[in-house]
Amino acid sequence: MDERGIGYIADMLVFALLISFASLLLVGASPIDPKIESTRYAASFAQSTLLALQHSTADEFGGFEYQLDAFGFEPNVPVIGESAKRDLRYKTLTQLLVEDALLNLRVEVEGIELEMLRPNQSMESQLRGFLKEVLDKLIGGRFGYCLTVKTSPIELDFARVYFETETKNFDDGAQQKLCSETIVSTLPISREELARRIQGVLDVPAPELEPDIVVEITLELWS
Repeated sequence: MDERGIGYIADMLVFALLISFASLLLVGASPIDPKIESTRYAASFAQSTLLALQHSTADEFGGFEYQLDAFGFEPNVPVIGESAKRDLRYKTLTQLLVEDALLNLRVEVEGIELEMLRPNQSMESQLRGFLKEVLDKLIGGRFGYCLTVKTSPIELDFARVYFETETKNFDDGAQQKLCSETIVSTLPISREELARRIQGVLDVPAPELEPDIVVEITLELWS
């Protein structure tokens, strides 16, 4: 992560801290429950962290790239030789998460997930590690965190299409959840393209789908 990126993130987190102190001053001498103030600070911090994910590129955290399997396929990505490397340092963290969901959608039939050819599975696993490094830098030891990325499930007559994954820095236990903040993005895929993908796996007529598939990115902060 370069100095410009560190300075940008630090400014946003300091701004969140100032907002919390300003809120404290506005209430004057009124008594404040420390738990409530801690929750307010955590919510401001979570919002600032999500803002950083939306506007910071992978390059500001050292860059991100992954190997594409030669036996797979990916739109607009030619494969040369046995494998090809994709360099995605110019994309924001949010764009990486949305692309991961787009390229690794799951299809479930009668409660059983289909074994689909997923040439971008390496992206999913490597992105999890990269994302954890980023969150550790942004949040550090201030809070426990859990970042969840999921699509709104598409319920069809014959299948369920969805994506969900999470990255966190603590094991389930006695921690207390302080806040949960969510940003929403739209999956950049047309109704026709998604129908074509499903048809290719299930050999069924094109389903009637809603044009927009929502991706929710939720950050929870824990004590």
